[in-house]
Amino acid sequence: MKRSSLIPRWGICLCLGAMAISCVSSKKYNELLQKQEDCATENRDLKMAKQDCDASLVESQSLNDRLQADLDNTRTELDTLRRNYILMAADLADLQENYKQIDAEYKSSVSGKDALTEQLSLKETELAEKEKLLNSQSEKLAELQAILDKKDQQINNLRDAVSKALLGFRDKGLSIQMKNGKVYVSMDEKLLFASGSWTVNPQGREAIYELGNVMAQNPDIHIMVEGHTDNVPLRGKGDIKDNWDLSTKRATSIVRLLLENSNIDPSRVSACGRSEYMPLADNDSPENRAKNRRTEIILTPDLDELFQVIGQD
Repeated sequence: MKRSSLIPRWGICLCLGAMAISCVSSKKYNELLQKQEDCATENRDLKMAKQDCDASLVESQSLNDRLQADLDNTRTELDTLRRNYILMAADLADLQENYKQIDAEYKSSVSGKDALTEQLSLKETELAEKEKLLNSQSEKLAELQAILDKKDQQINNLRDAVSKALLGFRDKGLSIQMKNGKVYVSMDEKLLFASGSWTVNPQGREAIYELGNVMAQNPDIHIMVEGHTDNVPLRGKGDIKDNWDLSTKRATSIVRLLLENSNIDPSRVSACGRSEYMPLADNDSPENRAKNRRTEIILTPDLDELFQVIGQD
C-alpha cells in the first residue's frame, strides 16, 4: 500500500487550504477534492481488503492447523496400521504354519484311518473265515462225539456180552475190564496152558470158543491177542528158545482157536508176543510171577469211521 494513501484527511484539508490561499483555481480544487475522495474510497477498500486478507489469513492458519492435526492423526493412524499390519502378518504366518500342521495331521489321520479301515476289513474277513472254520469244526466235533458215543455204547454192550458169555470162568483165572475205550479179557496161564506149553487145554478151549461166538456177532470189533510171561528163563523145549517164542506161540494158538469160528474175519485178528516186558507185578514172588503169566485179548471197536471224520478237510 502506498504511503500517501495513508495521510489523514485533515492533512489534505490543510494542503487544500494552502492551495486555496495560493489562489489555486476552483477547477484544480475540485479535482483535488475528487482525488481526495477517490483516495479515501481506495483507502477504505484497502482496509476492507486488508481485513479480508487478515480474515483469510486467520482462516488459512486455522485450516493449516486443522490440516496439520489431520496429518499428525493420519501419521499416528498410519503408524498404528503399520504395527497392526506387522502383528497381523505374524498372526498370518502362525496361522499358515498351524494350517500346515493341521493339514499334515489331517492327511496323516486320513491315511491312518484308511490303514485302520483296511486292517478292520482284513480282520472282519479273517473273523468270518474263522467263524466258518469254527462252525465246520463244531459240526465235525458233534459228528465225532456222536461216533464216540456210538462206540462207547458198542464197547459197553460188548463188555456186557463178553462178561455174560464168560461168566462161568470168572473164578478160574479170568478177568474183564474196560480201559481206554477197549475191553481187556485177561486169562491166567492156569486157565489156558500147562507150564511152558502153548497147547490150549480143554477148559481154555471152551472159554475161547465162547468168546469167539461173541466176536462172530460183532464183526466190527478188532481182536488183539497178547502173550505174556514172567522173567524166569525158559529152558530149552524143542523149538522154543526163550520167553519171546513162548509168548508168541501162545498168542497164535489162541488166534487159531478163534478162527475156527468161520464167522470171524481173519483180517480182524492179530497176535503179539510181549515176553516178560509188560509185567503186572514185580517178579519177586511165585504169586506175582503167576500174575504176569497171562494172555490178554484186547477188543477194540473199528475206528475207521472216526478217523475218516478226523481226516476230513
